[in-house]
Amino acid sequence: MKFDYNIIVLGAGSAGLVVASAGAGLGAKIALIENEKMGGDCLNAGCVPSKTFLKSAHLAKDISSSSTFGIDSTFKEIDLEKIMNRVKSVIKSIEPHDSKERYEKLGVDVFFGNGVFVDKNSIEVNGKVLTAKNIVIATGSEAVVPNIKGLSEVDFLTNRNIFDLKILPKHLIVLGGGPIGLELGQGFRHLGSKVTIIDRNERLFRKDDPEVAPIMEKVLKNDGVDLLLGFGILEVKKADKSVVVVIEKDGIKNEIIGDNILVSLGRAPVSKGMNLEKIGVKLDKRGSVITNLKLQTSVKNIYAAGDITGPYQFTHMASYQAGVVIRNIIFRLGTKVNYSVVPWTTYTKPEVTHVGYTEPWAKSLGLFKESLIIDLKENDRAKAENDIDGFLKIILDDKARIIGASLVGEKAGEMIPIVTLAIKKKLKTSVFLNMIFSYPTEAEIFASASLIKVRNSFKSWQKNLIKKLFL
Repeated sequence: MKFDYNIIVLGAGSAGLVVASAGAGLGAKIALIENEKMGGDCLNAGCVPSKTFLKSAHLAKDISSSSTFGIDSTFKEIDLEKIMNRVKSVIKSIEPHDSKERYEKLGVDVFFGNGVFVDKNSIEVNGKVLTAKNIVIATGSEAVVPNIKGLSEVDFLTNRNIFDLKILPKHLIVLGGGPIGLELGQGFRHLGSKVTIIDRNERLFRKDDPEVAPIMEKVLKNDGVDLLLGFGILEVKKADKSVVVVIEKDGIKNEIIGDNILVSLGRAPVSKGMNLEKIGVKLDKRGSVITNLKLQTSVKNIYAAGDITGPYQFTHMASYQAGVVIRNIIFRLGTKVNYSVVPWTTYTKPEVTHVGYTEPWAKSLGLFKESLIIDLKENDRAKAENDIDGFLKIILDDKARIIGASLVGEKAGEMIPIVTLAIKKKLKTSVFLNMIFSYPTEAEIFASASLIKVRNSFKSWQKNLIKKLFL
């Protein structure tokens, strides 16, 4: 059977764009279908705007803390409209890279509209049916809006519209203590808003190593963020120009009054409205597309990549999965995804980052042998910059190989690739002792952790023998 295209891609977010550009670059005929904006949530409502906003927020924090460094400096006011205008200008500067025009120059046919499956090889968009040998579902995810009583009756914020604010909230109530809620909540607190974060769990950073939560909860509280952990959200209601969130814990109800609510209770896959069930593409309970390790769906010529698949809803994971899809569709390599070396970073101040196995995860699989932990307080550069709220933790297996790491610090996200490479190459901590790190840098903490391993490995009889023979 002759098809119009080699590959049809549904969704022009991170995963879809990589599939489209890589496929076209390899000579494949590609159709790319998007029903909103090119670049997806990452460019328009996620990574790019949030990190641009956080730059301003963290700068405000640095200025307010400048007396620590012998500089008296204060700011008269926060101009949120200017901050958000800068956010929009950064998005505009990146847009050409993800634009329809650029992809058409790459040889991709771009269609705007809602793509719907007709059969396993056909997609209808704007009344036109396109056919392809393979189809890739990369429609991403969206903010979860829970069925909380009264929530639909108030003007709440999500990552989609919070960057349209022009006036700084006096009191921002954040529903959910995940990465988005923590980043934006702390950011608005740094800009001067009163911030309350409500989460049903008793501990933040539950996916990270257990040492992370106590440090970061202390940091957030010192910043002036009100943390209400272990609380259920019963109701949201209006009160004049304010909003009221009714919460409950241990049978006791409380009311939190603010002027804005940010809903950050996770992300849900965008899998409705494509006729997936009709053609036999199976979904899990959350609505994510179920795939095998080759990222094939239950219909073998249809693949999926990015947030639509879970379990890691990161831009870098979407790009990685897109690469696997391309290798399997074009080269038929049978490449399988490997989720054991996935880095993630929460861009709070300080940053929290992780790669590989956490200690609880490694223990549950019988992989854990020992962990090495060192505080940033032991690092000279961290002392010089007053970046002492943090630590490095490295997880080792029974062969002393690095299988995971957690890092909390101002530059944590920039340093974690060092460990990512070590895990990929199945290296031991001794590799850091054989490296020369510039002094003073926070990256030296990896060598410091290695020294702990060396010291711990020598038993008293070995030390005595060395003393006898060489000292």
